[in-house]
Amino acid sequence: MNIIDYIEKNKNKDFNEFKFTEVDNLIFTLIPYLDLTNIVPAFKNKKSTLSEVAKSIQSKAYKGFFISNIYKMIQTMKDTKRYGNTLLYNYMNVVNDEMQFAAITMKLNDNSIYIVYAGTDTSIIGWEEDFKMAYMYPGKSQKYATIYLNKAINLFDKNIRVGGHSKGGNLAICAAMNTNFFNKRKIIHIYNNDGPGFLKEQVLSKAYKSIENKINMYIPEQSIIGLILYHTDNYNVVKSKNFSLLQHDSFNWLCDNDSFVKSKLSKRSKRIEAKLTEKIEQMQIEDRINLVNNLFKIFKDNNIKNIKEISVNNLFQIIKNITSLDKETQNLLIEFILILFIK
Repeated sequence: MNIIDYIEKNKNKDFNEFKFTEVDNLIFTLIPYLDLTNIVPAFKNKKSTLSEVAKSIQSKAYKGFFISNIYKMIQTMKDTKRYGNTLLYNYMNVVNDEMQFAAITMKLNDNSIYIVYAGTDTSIIGWEEDFKMAYMYPGKSQKYATIYLNKAINLFDKNIRVGGHSKGGNLAICAAMNTNFFNKRKIIHIYNNDGPGFLKEQVLSKAYKSIENKINMYIPEQSIIGLILYHTDNYNVVKSKNFSLLQHDSFNWLCDNDSFVKSKLSKRSKRIEAKLTEKIEQMQIEDRINLVNNLFKIFKDNNIKNIKEISVNNLFQIIKNITSLDKETQNLLIEFILILFIK
């Protein structure tokens, strides 16, 4: 079954009856992908139940296969004993010329807190931020993630989880490793669901080591995004019903009664992980910067701010800009670009 089936199966059990699971983690990390601006205000001392929020939003506002599935998911959750009375608050969504950032805080019916960061949306700046992780730390969203966490955790909050899907998983780790000592003690788990890693110096840092034992990392069998850059070696591989980059879509992950269906990492993913890590290690910082600048130059030249505005001609121009790379890396980037932008 997938996460929708899981919600249906466990809808009549609250979190005191049936404890929070790794599948619940993934479900909640999808909520901040929905634009809840003016529905869940940021830092206004106002909390709304998930049921109230789900009834306030309209399906026509959420177009696209992935985002429309999240809309359907929250509608499935709204009338359940398990999820319906979850309190949502402190929603933030910031997209400007420097970053794309979204986050939300949730209080479950067992009084635990889950602070969740959204992954990359359809904005070009969001994807450029992701690519910049190959040479920049901390990026704008990573800095903002820590600021948000410090502000979101209240004095009497306890049993705090922090997590996200895709880039959101990276931001969750970044925020947790850079928050203060007292907040770190309150955090019981950090969830990274197929999110990219960090530069080697960050993974070797004291800040990262101080929270590494709390990181729960999940990647699909044919993961690519979750294996970019350096990360914890203790990750779980989840069985998916799709292939290649389409496995990044959480609705393709398979689960059973209280956990994901575990699998093994594909040979291709292992090879890509080694190849990308080696390639990045070999490239000078200036070369990494030039690669990212060349990839995104076409968007800036054409004033394209969202992937929905990209034409086939734009795609061909992007592909031409990566011909200086070795063949395997070229093919990987071309596959990534085609699936991302055509989807």
